[in-house]
Amino acid sequence: MLSTTITLDISTQGSLSKDFIGAVFRGWLGHILKCGTNKNCISCEEQQNCPYFMVFKEQTNVRPYSILAFKNKDMIRGYIRVHGEKRKLVPKMLSEIQSRDGSKHFGGHRYRIESIEAKNLEIKPVKMSNRIRLVTTSPLAIVHNGQMEMLPSLGTVLRSCVRTYNRITKYHDPQNYPYHVAAEIMESNADILDFDVRTVGYEHVSMDKKSIKLQGVEGWIEYDTSQIPEEVATILGMGESLQIGKHTTYGFGGFVILDQYEEDKA
Repeated sequence: MLSTTITLDISTQGSLSKDFIGAVFRGWLGHILKCGTNKNCISCEEQQNCPYFMVFKEQTNVRPYSILAFKNKDMIRGYIRVHGEKRKLVPKMLSEIQSRDGSKHFGGHRYRIESIEAKNLEIKPVKMSNRIRLVTTSPLAIVHNGQMEMLPSLGTVLRSCVRTYNRITKYHDPQNYPYHVAAEIMESNADILDFDVRTVGYEHVSMDKKSIKLQGVEGWIEYDTSQIPEEVATILGMGESLQIGKHTTYGFGGFVILDQYEEDKA
């Protein structure tokens, strides 16, 4: 499956007070994409060509995008990933982003778009040898048997990766649906060798004043992959590209895989 990644560097005239800004970044995205009419989104004939509808109103509840956002004082680095057939909306999104440059948002601060980059990316396998380290780039909220996992097994991570891929492709890229994987691969038994994790929680108040609690896990987990099939590298690559678990449209679910053999050599 092909995805388009939009990378933004944004400066603000004042520092943001919140530590986690994924939800704030999502609010900004909705603000700049909303059209100036009073049309009802659900009955609008332009909904399939509307980026705002994609972000907030998609009826399947399977959003074909994810975001990541990080702050450093008065700078924001944001990533918007648009998947499958919805990549056709990227030109309109870029136009809207540029047209609102110099406006106010982000806690009432005026902002400027310092740089924009957009490119298409294919899902690629991660590098994997005898040991890998899963490092979160944003909180990870993987739920298994009704409970959030602090130290998910590799099998749980793999199931989340495949579930995310198949949910998105089913509705937004059907020619690449489904991804079939053998049961023994999904149940790959990789020992957890080391870890450093912590729970985090944030509260987001939506535009209609609803409070949304976002909870996840940050840190890293190291797995023994010496006996793991090579296909696992492709499945983990899906998760890196798409983000996994709950709240990915609020900036959760980001991770990278580090090959510890390569790290040890360095």
